Amino acid sequence: MKGGNFRVLAMRKKIRRIITILGTTAMIFTVTACGNRMDTVQPAASYVADFFDIPDTVTGIERLLLKDDMAYMCCLEEDGTSYLAAMNIDDGKFLKQNLELDASVSLLDFGFAPDNSIWAVCLEQAGVYSLRKFDNSGSLVQSVDLAGVMDTSVISAVGRDLFLSIDREGNICVAAKGRNTLVYLFDNDGSFLFSLDYEGNLMTTTTTAGGQIGICATSPDRMNYDLLTVDMKSLDWSKDKIYLGATAGLYGGVNKDFYRFDSSVLYGYAAGAQEGSPVFNWSDMGLGTSEVHLGECTDGRFVVLAASSNQTEVLSYEMAVLTKGADEREILSMVSLSATPGLVQAVSDFNKTNDRYKVELTEYFPYAQNVTDEEWDNAIINLNTRIISGDMPDILDMSHLSVQIYQSKGLLEDLYPYMEHDPEIRKEDYFENVFEAISLDGKLPYLTDGAAISTMLAGEDIVAGNDGWTIQELEKVLDTYGANSINNLSGASFLKIMLQTDGSFIDWNLGKCSFDSPEFVKMLEFAGKIQESSQNSFGGTEMSESYAAAYETVLSVYHITRYRNYYNGNLRFLGLPGGGGEYHVIKPEVKVGISSSSSRKEGAWEFVRTLLTEEHQMSCMMLPIHKRAFDKITQAAVDGKSVWTWIYEDGKATKEDVELTKQLLNSAAYVENDNQTLESLILEEAREYFSGARSALEAAERIQSRASLYINEQM
Repeated sequence: MKGGNFRVLAMRKKIRRIITILGTTAMIFTVTACGNRMDTVQPAASYVADFFDIPDTVTGIERLLLKDDMAYMCCLEEDGTSYLAAMNIDDGKFLKQNLELDASVSLLDFGFAPDNSIWAVCLEQAGVYSLRKFDNSGSLVQSVDLAGVMDTSVISAVGRDLFLSIDREGNICVAAKGRNTLVYLFDNDGSFLFSLDYEGNLMTTTTTAGGQIGICATSPDRMNYDLLTVDMKSLDWSKDKIYLGATAGLYGGVNKDFYRFDSSVLYGYAAGAQEGSPVFNWSDMGLGTSEVHLGECTDGRFVVLAASSNQTEVLSYEMAVLTKGADEREILSMVSLSATPGLVQAVSDFNKTNDRYKVELTEYFPYAQNVTDEEWDNAIINLNTRIISGDMPDILDMSHLSVQIYQSKGLLEDLYPYMEHDPEIRKEDYFENVFEAISLDGKLPYLTDGAAISTMLAGEDIVAGNDGWTIQELEKVLDTYGANSINNLSGASFLKIMLQTDGSFIDWNLGKCSFDSPEFVKMLEFAGKIQESSQNSFGGTEMSESYAAAYETVLSVYHITRYRNYYNGNLRFLGLPGGGGEYHVIKPEVKVGISSSSSRKEGAWEFVRTLLTEEHQMSCMMLPIHKRAFDKITQAAVDGKSVWTWIYEDGKATKEDVELTKQLLNSAAYVENDNQTLESLILEEAREYFSGARSALEAAERIQSRASLYINEQM
């Protein structure tokens, strides 16, 4: 292994974590539903947070352990340097620890033995992994070469993904992340005892309050997380594993056996319990969940290391010490069916800095949780029932709700007057077409911080001579190049895209639809032709060997870069197929509105306006709609200093790519409006046509009947 690979390995690992930050990217694993968040038990206690900065040079942290009012952490810097550091939880003083470790050796993870010595897993530049013991003074007293224990295939694939935990008897666990979870057990003298494996993918290791080694890994089907503990007597996994569901992190406890968190809430688990109880919401504490490490003090305080990110820098950390106490600020209620990590972070940032107001975010489902259509519909019914009964929140995340329905009922404030009367917000500082696209009947029902652009593209030679882009012209591409020649598109996905962007089939003011029209039948027939189209993933992976055109959601300038390179500079953005001309669609990162019945509209605007600030827009993971923020993040891409640079294999964008991205964002005149319930019933009937069970006209008539009933119910 070359010396420079240290930095690459570290950054790649870091980027995998950053991906969980992206509001556009689901959590790494889809997990099963665990109930309606609105009806869960609220935390039994409230906490207040004191914050301490961690040096900006720290760009990665691998572990947090508490000992004698000190928070110990394994730190990583951008140049690949790693070391053990300690931070005083009372005053925030940061000190590097003096471990006898060559600069060429990378510290991957560590733990404290019962005799207060330190065991660590290390990686040398030559690709040698070792288990090392240090005494109280930091002197190296023992080193165990892991090559004699770990298979060659594991060593070649594990990278920096080695984790260490120590039980109360001093037994040491080294766990490797590979295709499966591989666990190696050593005694307190460093002698190898036995190994275990598990079919799931490793997240982390921990030590429970009972002193057992715990392994958090996905279930074999990768659909859930499990907690397994090691039985040192039977040399096997303990009999009972705990099913964790949605999990973003897991840590050992003091007053609880262990803690886990999902995208929003920290849960504490008693020994042997299958269900945890809520401790606090991350956003209440002013904390995000993009990169978190947590420890519990014996006095009940929590120490949290949390990171934030924007598009021009990777990660910056701070430490928060949470103490039980009352928060005297005025509460602003906010409801979301499923809040993106970016929205949770926005709430966290507001709660951290605003002295007067605190936003209490309530979610029905954790982000990226796999929810059935019935559960989703029931959640919407529950929310609508609450609203009808007068229980309307101050702030509403409209990302998964029908904006048209809520607007037609007069439930959302027009945000234009708020913008006009805010002295710090000038419309000319933004891509104003975004506001115009969002507007309904001249009113602005919600705001977003960033946007992606849904469009179609092709090589110039593919569509030469076409001024517009109709379904008929798209059909010619399929006839010429094959049914699977359009990247990222299937029949169902095409139909869903058109339903979200083409509002011509529903008149929400009149409560009528026209899904039995010849135009919709024609669209359905075309969708049937591409139902077997390939689904080639673009983001961060190798592109398809051959395709004539592509559907793409442009999140960053790098999407332009990659496609321009693929088409050798002859790239043409076509837009979605419409009656003629370009038809690019804005996909908002968030959709946050204010209730028209709120008694705290001033406070609600205090939060909503933060989405428009230049500082916040630097942290959104789509294209900022603030022009200066847009210029800064795209310049970072040109300079090769963007977070996207690492995601897309150290590439650099060009000024021409930036200009094309700006033109694309500036020309988008439509906005994506989704209604999951309506889309589900339409796609259900469309699949009957795709399978040959019904004709296109029969499917369209059934869609018209069911959609009419649904729309009438909503009106």
